[in-house]
Amino acid sequence: MKNKQIMNKIFLFLAVLGGILFTSCQEDDIQVFGTEHYIYFDKFWEDATYPGTEKADSTDVTFFFVDENENSTQADLIVVMAGRKLEHDLNFQLRVVPELTTALPGEYTLQEHYTFRALPLKDSDVRFQDTIHIQLNKSARLDTLKNGYRLVLEIVPNDEVKVGQTERSRCIIHVMKDPVRPDWWTDEVDAYLLGTYSATKYKLFLENVPGAYDLDKEMIEQHPDEARKLVLEFKKWLEENPSEDEYGPIEVPV
Repeated sequence: MKNKQIMNKIFLFLAVLGGILFTSCQEDDIQVFGTEHYIYFDKFWEDATYPGTEKADSTDVTFFFVDENENSTQADLIVVMAGRKLEHDLNFQLRVVPELTTALPGEYTLQEHYTFRALPLKDSDVRFQDTIHIQLNKSARLDTLKNGYRLVLEIVPNDEVKVGQTERSRCIIHVMKDPVRPDWWTDEVDAYLLGTYSATKYKLFLENVPGAYDLDKEMIEQHPDEARKLVLEFKKWLEENPSEDEYGPIEVPV
């Protein structure tokens, strides 16, 4: 156990060191063992430059599951820090990138600042990270937008925090009215349960199969018979109510 803890600490040190060395070339005079802290998003907003192979990704958010009486939801964004372990919380700001944003000002609310907390480290941690929350406000306009709208934010440097890797200095939040593909809808779910994902298929499944909202990773892994039963109910509904999405007639392989 002691050796494992030592190895985890070594991995954490190497991850922090690597994060600093891997930050963008536009950052001048990065001192690996200095007091600077560099913050960047977990996801890449644009493809990584050589030698990286990571692809751009966005955070998808939907109002589909938001109660009618609620006027907002949130996007959860993981931020990563390179530098020495924090002795106290660090505040940083975000600003909108107008040329890449299609969201209107009333469709989001930014805080004056966001906080990267000086959280205690676990033996299993291999990097410093925290999660911040971006408020998104309900808009009637969203119902008229087939592809939703986009909010692009970037980190603002200050005296305590510098911007890290360029390809992760911004985040893309994609807001839509239809349900977002859940994490549990994997390739295996494609092949053996629900078939190819589409927002239309998922929406019909949720709206017409009692208990469909309970389908998640835990059910699929620990109670596959219950998951199969729900999908069979959906298959029966589709037989009685033939439907189509962008791929053609909606079918399930179960």
